Amino acid sequence: MIIITQAVSAAIAAAILAYLAANGRRNRSTFSYMLCVFLLMLWHIAEIGVFLAKDSVQEMIALKIKFLPVVYIGASWLYFCLSTVHSRLVDNKGFIWMLFTFPAICYMFMVTNEFHHLFFREVIFKTKVFRGPVFWVHTAESYICILFGTYYLFTNMKKKLGKNSRERNWLLMAVLLPMAANALMLINVFPNRGLDITSHVMLFTMIFFGVAVYQKRFLNLIPVAARDFIENTAMGLIIIDHEELVVGMNEAISHIIPDMQLKIYDPVEKIIDYFQKTSASEMDLEMVEAIRGTGLKPITGYLKLNEMDLYIEARVLTGFKQAPNGRMIIVKDRSEEQQLLDEINMKNLLLTKANERLTLSNSMLTEANQRLEELSATIEELTISRERNRLGREVHDTVGHTLTLLVALAENMKLQLNENQEEIANTLDKSISLSRQALNDIRSCLSGIYNESFNSGGLSEWMNYLVKTNDTSGTHVQYTISGDLPELDASRVMAIYRICQESITNAIRHGQARMVSIIIKCLQHSLRLYIFDDGKGCVEIVKGYGLTGMEQRVLKLGGSISFGSDGEQGFNIIAELPLPA
Repeated sequence: MIIITQAVSAAIAAAILAYLAANGRRNRSTFSYMLCVFLLMLWHIAEIGVFLAKDSVQEMIALKIKFLPVVYIGASWLYFCLSTVHSRLVDNKGFIWMLFTFPAICYMFMVTNEFHHLFFREVIFKTKVFRGPVFWVHTAESYICILFGTYYLFTNMKKKLGKNSRERNWLLMAVLLPMAANALMLINVFPNRGLDITSHVMLFTMIFFGVAVYQKRFLNLIPVAARDFIENTAMGLIIIDHEELVVGMNEAISHIIPDMQLKIYDPVEKIIDYFQKTSASEMDLEMVEAIRGTGLKPITGYLKLNEMDLYIEARVLTGFKQAPNGRMIIVKDRSEEQQLLDEINMKNLLLTKANERLTLSNSMLTEANQRLEELSATIEELTISRERNRLGREVHDTVGHTLTLLVALAENMKLQLNENQEEIANTLDKSISLSRQALNDIRSCLSGIYNESFNSGGLSEWMNYLVKTNDTSGTHVQYTISGDLPELDASRVMAIYRICQESITNAIRHGQARMVSIIIKCLQHSLRLYIFDDGKGCVEIVKGYGLTGMEQRVLKLGGSISFGSDGEQGFNIIAELPLPA
């Protein structure tokens, strides 16, 4: 029967440890509680060894195992009490070292007892134990730790539970029972061989405390770390238990609503009646249900009370497994806040009117700015026109004169050729034709009608003309058009032609290319232009007048263009022009 009792107690302790390891909160209070339960489990297991011992040697070994948890149970209980109330002592490394070192010293006397007999003067097998001075020192240390921890615990618990002495008395009784049982064992009222009831009563105490801490939350109704914050906060706090009684409140509630004269253990109906009688407006039904506890979700609302604007929030307090344990009512005086809001609204109104005046002034300024922009654009156009006319005259007088001389020189050279120099004559004819075409182009540009010449032919005709005019340059030019070529306006035809023309010029002039390939790909909404040559590459691309002119033409039509070279051979240009809608 004794073995079964000890085994059941050890199994209960093991089950508590397993549950806390899987579901307990990871904090110091939980770990200190688990330490106490673990020591009690080891105590019960060692008691089985003491009972089953067959000789004095086995009995002494079992006693040494038993007294490992016994010497540490007082220190562990003190550590549990200090951790539960969040005492600063548990953060003091010197105190903790001293707390757990002294039991270790006592246990060393127990382990080496056969050399000095200071812990047990004599152990008679299965009969009686004669205790030594170190045993009584250990016992005194354990009692001091238990009494000090209990005093510290209940001093702090009194601040939390107030006048609720019923819970305090039950917890105090649970602490005194194992001490009384151990005292009876020490004065031989109960036999010290066989069944040691101290460990059983202490396990019962730990279970009782576990329920109190983790389910009823007697020791955690208002956490010690948050108590100062709650007492000093400007918001009023009222705590109502499951019996519809006020079990806690801070001083702020008395300052905010002094006429209510709320006291501990007043019924919740007193709060509701006061709000309904003194409120300038009817109290919301959801708020009434939340204060009474019929609603489970948090409710917030506003009340105008005795010329005060109050913010009220009712929240459910949950306990073990999120079960409702009570409610907390938060009351905040927002009169100053409301006054500030009214002032802000008045200033917002004034700012709105000022903004309307600013908007009107801004509209007038916008109109004036538009007129200035129009005037600026007119002046710019006049300036550009004057500059264009000046440049036109200069170009006409210089380039036009030079091209005219080139044509004349070529024609005179042709007259001096004989019949056997037909190839040279053909080349001179092409040079004369190109010079005259360039002279006509310059005159067309200067007269402002150059775009009209691109209306007279499509893109294919201009590309054929471009290939034909370059067949004597020594560089082979070829082009292909992929897809159905749509009808293009003169600006896009001219842009593509000029890009290709400038590309060929650069390939001959800078790259000394022998082949230039042009691909025009017709997409659904755009034209994509690819130009590749086999001339010299360049490591760094420097944009001069030619490349910059290409970019400007493409960007003007809403397209994009990129240039590339591998640095060793070849140059490529990829451009894309959107088609008109």
